[in-house]
Amino acid sequence: IFGGMAFCLLIAAASLSLLLPTLRLDAGIDCREPRNACGRRIVMLAAPAPAVADSFIAERRGNLALLDEPRMLDAQNFPIAPDDLIARAKDFIAADYGAEDPGMLADAFSFVGPFIGPLSKQQYIDALGGKFNPADGFPDLIGRQFGFSADPIEPGRVWWVSRPVGTFSRPFFGAEPDGRRIETPPQAMGCVFDAAGKVTRINVGAVIDRTQGNTAGLGGLFGFLWFVGKAPPAPEYQPFKKSWQFELLEKLGPLLTKLQAAPQK
Repeated sequence: IFGGMAFCLLIAAASLSLLLPTLRLDAGIDCREPRNACGRRIVMLAAPAPAVADSFIAERRGNLALLDEPRMLDAQNFPIAPDDLIARAKDFIAADYGAEDPGMLADAFSFVGPFIGPLSKQQYIDALGGKFNPADGFPDLIGRQFGFSADPIEPGRVWWVSRPVGTFSRPFFGAEPDGRRIETPPQAMGCVFDAAGKVTRINVGAVIDRTQGNTAGLGGLFGFLWFVGKAPPAPEYQPFKKSWQFELLEKLGPLLTKLQAAPQK
């Protein structure tokens, strides 16, 4: 299955690489620019993570390349120790992700979700203080965070997983409460601290397993909006649905694999 799909996607990529140089979304816009589903240009906020030297790989076996995290974290020479970074991340979450203490946010702070963002510090504070905070409609909302770890590759970065649950007991985004219990899929979360201990970036809502929970695989604010029936009519706010192009590639994959494996005469 994986081999067929990989071959299928390679064929698709090769075909697109031939077509894209001649296509344009509109006058003066080259389709080769990275864009999201709405056609908006994707802005890269940070440089690629540095490569990992072989000397920092503690174990290599098959697909496993286990990093020597203690040595790598020590080699970063970051002014804040990994345990302190994790403690700061927990304090940040406890302060409603900075809403209760905006002083935790760096001036250059940015919020980046799978589809929303980047939002500036003020845009982020305004969003949390307005009608976009799920806790307004789900006052007993708890994040159920676990798995905190300092990133051995990106200095100042902390990762964790969140599996929020809560009861829809207050009006939210124009929807009346009905007492249902929401459970989102597990989501990868992360934030980055600068050398002064301020949060420069937060990443939220990256769903790990869309088959979990009762928000149709949607994470972050999108899951709550869909749950209460107020999701805007845009693909990003809706449950995942395969495009006809992807379904076609899936159907062609096994056939292309058979053709590839057929003995040459």
